[in-house]
Amino acid sequence: MSDPDPAPPPPPRRGPGCFTTLGLIFLALLLIGGAVMWKLVDSGFGLKWLAANFQKQTITESFRENVRRIASTHGDVLELATLDTEETVTKFDTKTLFNDALYLGTTTAEIRAMVVYRYHLKLSDEWKLTLENGRCVVVAPAIRPSLPPAIRTETMEKKAEAGWLRFNAAENMAELEKGLTSILERRAAVPGKIKHVREASRLSVAKFVQNWVLKEQRQHEQGAIREIVVIFPDEPAATNPAEAAKLPATLNLETVAD
Repeated sequence: MSDPDPAPPPPPRRGPGCFTTLGLIFLALLLIGGAVMWKLVDSGFGLKWLAANFQKQTITESFRENVRRIASTHGDVLELATLDTEETVTKFDTKTLFNDALYLGTTTAEIRAMVVYRYHLKLSDEWKLTLENGRCVVVAPAIRPSLPPAIRTETMEKKAEAGWLRFNAAENMAELEKGLTSILERRAAVPGKIKHVREASRLSVAKFVQNWVLKEQRQHEQGAIREIVVIFPDEPAATNPAEAAKLPATLNLETVAD
């Protein structure tokens, strides 16, 4: 009968010195880290950093949440500006015979009236807010025309003239009146019209954003925001931070507070 296998030797014991050394190293690192943090906080840098970064997050998130709330209740339009202008729309109807060999005249219909163009932005479109050194830079959604434009019918003047062998002045005017609204809608979106209301729209956006900025900075006075800069997405500064940094304030909150 063979002898049983011998029992395996017990694992080596670690002396208490091993755990003590690791604990001392951990404690030393903890003390060093705490000392550095305390120095930063004591010097004021830590408090300023925490306040500034906390404010960036709270203001930006508060603004986005409120915008989403407004949009979700079907209040998705922020009216920006109006433009009152006189518009003249003319329709020409020329007729010839025999491959333009015989000219039969041109009938002209013209309507002149004051038109009110209104412009807005959609709150549900993309917004970008950046906070840095007391400056809030806002890249707002695009300016849109509110359609249809309002024609002030009491100011409307009509004029129709028929060519020397034409007898369709009334028909030409009727066609012009029928297409007048669509013509003015196309005019509302041209860059020249939007250029006229751009600065008024910029100020409207700044005042809209101001509601959230002032509310948040009353709660966090550290690193208070001093000015708001509004940029629209079709402007070069919307994608160029260096250009955005050169722009003047759209709304100076220190002046408003005074």
